[in-house]
This record gives sequence, C-alpha cells and structure tokens, in this order.
Amino acid sequence: MPDPDQPLTNDDEDDDLLSEEDEDLLDWASWATLYAVGYIRILADAFERGDADLQVDPSAWENTLIAAEGAMLEHVRGRLHGPTTITVEDVERMRRLRGLGSAALSSGERSPELYPLALRCMESLFGPGWKRVSREAAFHARALNQEFHPRSRT
Repeated sequence: MPDPDQPLTNDDEDDDLLSEEDEDLLDWASWATLYAVGYIRILADAFERGDADLQVDPSAWENTLIAAEGAMLEHVRGRLHGPTTITVEDVERMRRLRGLGSAALSSGERSPELYPLALRCMESLFGPGWKRVSREAAFHARALNQEFHPRSRT
C-alpha cells in the first residue's frame, strides 16, 4: 500500500503500487482535466473566431470545470502530480475562467479576459505541449457532448 503522504503519479511502473481508491482518483482526475481542457479549447476557439454559437453545453461546462478544479486541488494538496506543478493561483484562474465561461454560455456576455485566461489555464495544466493536448481533448469533449447533449451543435 502506498504511503498516503506521497503524491500519486500515473507512471506505469507505479500502477501496481496504487490502491484501487488511488487508481480511481487518478482516473477521475485525468478524465476531468482532459474534458475540461477540451471544453476550454472549444470555447476559446469560438471566442477567437467570433462565433455566435459557443458550442459548449452550459451544464457540461460547469460540471466539468468544477471537477477539474477538484483535481487541481488534489495537485495542490500533494496527492497527485502531473506534467506541471499546480498552484493555488492556477486554481483561482480556473475558477475565474469557469465564471466567465458560464456567463458567456448563459447570457452571451463575452469578456475580453476569457480568451487569454483560457490559454493560460490550458498551459498551466499541460505545460508547453498544451496546444496539441488541447486539440485532442476538444475532439473527445465534442464526442462526449454529442453523446449527452445531442441537440447541441458541437
């Protein structure tokens, strides 16, 4: 059984040392982060193009970003670690992005802060490779959104 004070990793060599609960936490955090970055990318791209349809279901946005914030807090607490070091400031930026995105999706309010904040949040989660990861994540988020929100246009 792993030491509870040691951070969890997703390294293949450590997989056999993780408890089922730890594996579930890693799985949850990975998917939450992946889908959050996907939705962030979709929304940021729509903003950049000036699209009227932002292409993200508001409830999917809210739920996914809340889950990503939770995963980020697990990084801050030291229970997880990934490709970057997550700080409290990163979590606060993600909360701000969630609020700005929710406002845009519900009322059409388009803050000029949203696009640069979205880019910063994606980079804080995945480091220098965030552009490639975000494109892949957007593909998965669109597929998930289509499955659960088939009337949306993503």
